[in-house]
Amino acid sequence: MLRPLVDILMTILLLLSMSYEMIGPAISETLGKFLPFTFDGYEYGSVIHEILGSALIVLFFIHLWLNRWWLKTLFTGRYSITRVILTLVNILLIADVILLALSGLVMSRMFDEFQFADGLMSFARSAHIAASFAGYVIMSFHVGLNWHIFSAMMFKRFKPGKILPHIIAVAFMIWGVYAFIRRNIWEYMTLKSAFVFFDFDEPFMFFIGDYVAVMILFACIGHYMYLALRKLKI
Repeated sequence: MLRPLVDILMTILLLLSMSYEMIGPAISETLGKFLPFTFDGYEYGSVIHEILGSALIVLFFIHLWLNRWWLKTLFTGRYSITRVILTLVNILLIADVILLALSGLVMSRMFDEFQFADGLMSFARSAHIAASFAGYVIMSFHVGLNWHIFSAMMFKRFKPGKILPHIIAVAFMIWGVYAFIRRNIWEYMTLKSAFVFFDFDEPFMFFIGDYVAVMILFACIGHYMYLALRKLKI
């Protein structure tokens, strides 16, 4: 039960981390309804982002440890086309997370006293932006490629229908394509835009909804690709 719990927590933290500076004001506004005091969400947005990102990276390596059998079998057995794709995606994902962690450390407020060179700070910022959005796509694709494993654990008793899940998937994929374009994710992945822009007047849930749709889009691409490869037996 630990494995699906870690995966679910990673998904939630991934979505919240992508909101970056929007997460601070959203938390401030929410807590302000229940607490007798408030805090400046804009000021603490970066700090909250660092905490969420750090927790996500820790969970990622816990996820890797829980699936350490993959590392043990990396140089054994025959490599089919399906296995090659799964392995390449996993390696890309690990490399991306390491880049995120290192670039995040360079930019972290906790290490301000080290006074990193301007060139290194600029490189870290660009690398962090590209790795964040590319990693989001790769992680979503990775989820889709391995969805059969997750669904086998989660849906042992509950069996969804055969048609309805595909209808819902197609609807989310259409929404995901729209959100991918609207949120300029490709421009951030390729650094065509050096800065990430947020509309702070936009409801937080609208932002999260678009990113959920993008996640489902690439997860579905990965899942249907895996099903096609399995059917072709390659």
